[in-house]
Amino acid sequence: KVIKNLKNQKTNILNFNANEKNKSYLSIDKIHNVLFKNNFYREDCVISFGGGITGDVVGYAASTYKRGIKFINIPSTLLAQVDSSIGGKTGINNKFGKNLLGSFYQPDLVISDINLLRTLPKREVICGYAEILKSSLIDSKKNFVFLDKNFNKILNLKGNFIINAILNSCLLKKKIIEKDEKEKNLRKSLNLGHTFAHAYEATLGYSKKLNHGEAVIFGLMNAVNFSKEKKIISDTNSELINDHIKKIEIKHKYKDLFNKRKITSILNFMKSDKKNKSDS
Repeated sequence: KVIKNLKNQKTNILNFNANEKNKSYLSIDKIHNVLFKNNFYREDCVISFGGGITGDVVGYAASTYKRGIKFINIPSTLLAQVDSSIGGKTGINNKFGKNLLGSFYQPDLVISDINLLRTLPKREVICGYAEILKSSLIDSKKNFVFLDKNFNKILNLKGNFIINAILNSCLLKKKIIEKDEKEKNLRKSLNLGHTFAHAYEATLGYSKKLNHGEAVIFGLMNAVNFSKEKKIISDTNSELINDHIKKIEIKHKYKDLFNKRKITSILNFMKSDKKNKSDS
């Protein structure tokens, strides 16, 4: 559909495998080479069509090509539609961790089509649901209750249920980013569970055993338990959230992926997390 609508425009298409190992300078260089060889001007446009990794990489390439070229994002996964396509974060990984190199670069346009979600395997839907759940925990008990009540309908992408879940997440993120685009303060709340999650992914070498959404679910679980221990949330709310998390079917159990020998690696990656402050 995208190619058909662009048939009267001069286009150059570049395909790449969207995985964490390709969130690298090599991928950025490949995109830049296409842009330079075809003499793209800053008034021209780069379009990302794919999931969150695609948007992160293409967005970063767009932000650094001649200090910024027009950028359109068409997210094709639930995770990208509710999270990474909104807010202007772009980035790539390096040996020290996930998303440590990047920029804040707002797309000129985001097009989210829920019909694209029907092509996703269940595991990818769950991956996106992790960010929807995270948003509800930040936003309000009302949104969490909506998710808890309509859990199966949302995961089965039923009409207004999935639309409302996506919309609620997007509106929360929009509201926060309008107040704190560069993540100086309030926007950091959108990283709930992610300090754990990024460390888990990096410890496993971005293995297919654990995708980003599953790592976020584990991260939320441990953030909730940590908050309970520190008396930040009540035992009742902790139990409600953990009961909801138990409903989510994750391919591998936490204890099967992370044993005591991996604790040092997890802690080291958490120490290099970009959200850390110099005095923490």
